[in-house]
Amino acid sequence: MPYGKSHIKKLTEYRSLFDALYPPLCLFANKYLNDMDTSKDVVQEVFIKIWEKQPIFTNHNTTKAYFYTTVKNHCLNYLKSKHYKTIDKAATIDLSILKTEDYFFSEIVTAETYAQLYKAIETLPKKSAKVITLSLNKYTTNEIAEELNITPSTVRTQKSLAYQKLKGLLTPLKYLLSFL
Repeated sequence: MPYGKSHIKKLTEYRSLFDALYPPLCLFANKYLNDMDTSKDVVQEVFIKIWEKQPIFTNHNTTKAYFYTTVKNHCLNYLKSKHYKTIDKAATIDLSILKTEDYFFSEIVTAETYAQLYKAIETLPKKSAKVITLSLNKYTTNEIAEELNITPSTVRTQKSLAYQKLKGLLTPLKYLLSFL
């Protein structure tokens, strides 16, 4: 047997951590890189490097902080790299703004908020979740109706019911954000 039980347990825990942090970290990285595919690559690279280092985290908050900081640094390094400059010579990004703490914390809040929103959407019935997701992707009511092969009236009803449920689920988040 190539791996012991403790290694399998660590791998399982790390996979859970990946599943929880990957989506918001990708959104966060995208705020720096403005390219979702590159953002996903950067976040995957961070997960691999951290797995190889095997640091010991004392709690969930320090773990998240470490990941966000590492992703930010990898994004900034990517933007400074020769590779990036040769790909996008027209890019005029003011790195000094991206390096500020205010920007960093603002983007963490944004990424975490979106993560909570999408987690709440996953609790909706399948059809309602699809309607809301399409709506968030700027589809019109008629486009959603056509895409899902339902009437516009059904789309409006699904949206209304979904928004009511989401409002209840996300109210605690609203109060938290008002303190920031």
